[in-house]
Amino acid sequence: MAMQTLEDSDTQLILVQQNLRSLPQELVKQHAEHVELLDLSHNCLRDLSWLGEFEQLRHLVLDNNRLHEAQLRTLTQSLPQLEVLMLNKNEFSDLPSTMRLIRRLFPNLQYLSLHGNPICPDGLELQPFSGYLRYDYAYYSNYIAQSLSKLKFLDHGLVQRTYQYESFPISSYGKQLIKTTSF
Repeated sequence: MAMQTLEDSDTQLILVQQNLRSLPQELVKQHAEHVELLDLSHNCLRDLSWLGEFEQLRHLVLDNNRLHEAQLRTLTQSLPQLEVLMLNKNEFSDLPSTMRLIRRLFPNLQYLSLHGNPICPDGLELQPFSGYLRYDYAYYSNYIAQSLSKLKFLDHGLVQRTYQYESFPISSYGKQLIKTTSF
């Protein structure tokens, strides 16, 4: 298979729709020292262990890869320099587990997008949003904001560190507001 590498500059490596399961070692050796933006969208990635070698990486796009928590676990070395992580349209389904992994692997993350994953109740295809989706999204975004203290942007907006939302279950079936704040 001929690998088609599209590079806008020495600091960007874009390998979209290449049917990759992992990044070939020759590409890692060739680009790891200088790449700041890596886009591997629309592939079939299963192994991310090589990512730790990209010490200059600040922006990582892994949209549409059918990724789930197990693939993040293949990355054993953290990337403290990473600021932007795009994981849209994957298969992340366990919010606490995903946040623990992201917090450990990308401790200085400022922008995260998880649209189109089972853990993200964005309902972008539904117009207008139902009240249930608004509640779920508020819970989801608050959970992530509290998990990732340096996060500034989540999905499509600024991170807010304080939310008010209805809690459940409520034994008296009455409405109760809980105000949450970051740690």
